[in-house]
Amino acid sequence: MTRRPTPDVKPRYCTPRNPDRVTDGPREACIAEALGTPFLPWQRLVSDVFGEIDPDTGTYWYDTLVLTVQRQAGKTTRERACETRNALWGPNRRVWYLAQTGKDASEQFREYTTQFNKSLLAPLARQVRLSNGSMCLTLRNGSTIRPGGTTDSTGHGFQGDSLTLDECWALPADTAKSILDGFLPTTTTRMKLTGVRPRITFCSTEGTAKSTFFNPKLDELRARMDAGDDLGRTCFVDFGIPFGSDPEDLDNIWSHHPGAGWLFDFDQLRDFRDQFGDDAAGWARAFGNIRDTGIVERAIDAALWEDTTGPVIAPASAGRLCFGVAVAMGGTGTAIVACIDTDGPPVVQVVDVLPGIGDAPQRLRELQDTYHAPICIDRRGPSAALADVLANSVDDFDAPRYQLADLKPADAVTAPQAFLSMLEQHAVLHAPDRQLDHEAGIAAKRMSGDAWLWSRKPESNAPTVEAATLALWGYTHMDDDAPPRIW
Repeated sequence: MTRRPTPDVKPRYCTPRNPDRVTDGPREACIAEALGTPFLPWQRLVSDVFGEIDPDTGTYWYDTLVLTVQRQAGKTTRERACETRNALWGPNRRVWYLAQTGKDASEQFREYTTQFNKSLLAPLARQVRLSNGSMCLTLRNGSTIRPGGTTDSTGHGFQGDSLTLDECWALPADTAKSILDGFLPTTTTRMKLTGVRPRITFCSTEGTAKSTFFNPKLDELRARMDAGDDLGRTCFVDFGIPFGSDPEDLDNIWSHHPGAGWLFDFDQLRDFRDQFGDDAAGWARAFGNIRDTGIVERAIDAALWEDTTGPVIAPASAGRLCFGVAVAMGGTGTAIVACIDTDGPPVVQVVDVLPGIGDAPQRLRELQDTYHAPICIDRRGPSAALADVLANSVDDFDAPRYQLADLKPADAVTAPQAFLSMLEQHAVLHAPDRQLDHEAGIAAKRMSGDAWLWSRKPESNAPTVEAATLALWGYTHMDDDAPPRIW
């Protein structure tokens, strides 16, 4: 048996806890313990933040939770404790749990009521109905907890103080709109009637290319948090492996799965992977929480990438070169790739992948002092801040500190197409590199007018591929009489 320490898992994105507000999280934690499922650290984190109380009203601060987390993490058990606590907040409250289908919701509800009846909370129940179509747990305070299927709830207005939409990845946008159109208008009257802010929870693993409701919601929230926007009454918590990292690396999965060490051990994790077999995308989605966008969106053919594998260039044997630089979305990393002259086609080779952007100027200065090669960087998008630093840095004689390639906006648009075209003609090769190989597998296109660029969505963000693209563009646009570089 492989024993691994239980990792201290942090979310990829998380609404910060406001210490100026008290939280109802400890009460939810007590409910979870009474139900026989004490909170794991990640569950308590979510309840503490989402359970913050508005000091001006004495009720919940947040009215919306968007939670995305891997499978085998305990998502449903957290929701059960949260729903139970909401029903106990006051008399005659209406709590709803909606799953993909009525059958899914019914199965979850039967498990929940069995657990409830065996727990310390059993005396709080007045009646349990388990008939299909009318399932309901009624508490002695008159509050009810009901299950339902998302397809069964569309187009119907229903009174509610708490609504949970589970497995939102399977929810089409039109179905979600119909449900929300039926629920949200009732929240104003419920707030006035009960004095407690109604809440809605969207929880799921990441989706697929067909997740027309959940994908845009996640993309919007991540972009807003990257930009430092205030999400208002929405609480956002997003667990998973870092975007662009390797989902086949079990150590990576273990380090970023909030159920690791609590709900399964490392040997079980290996077994989980074996169960997925050749379904690598399904595995990445279930245990890495990485969106499955479908192989049809892959921009670089796998066979082409393998066929264009070139040699690793030793510094002493390198010819002239150009560096390409690209910053990952959110500034989480900086990729530096060199395009190197050889006796045959040029070779793009990863030089460095730095965490963040803070060390990038110094590292690029060291590389340029040593190799006297130009740097090609896009002055727009996530690399704009670093490009601005490089463009405006001067030495002691007020001369530009960095030699930058003259990449114009129009060139940045054509560079990806030129890179792919040269790959297809075997006119450029790439040195083997784990990070570059992985990103070549997830790199996707996004349209810009009649042209296309590399996609920067989280699930397909490929900064090393972008850096390789820029390195090749800079290399092919160097003066023909540029002298060889000395490594």
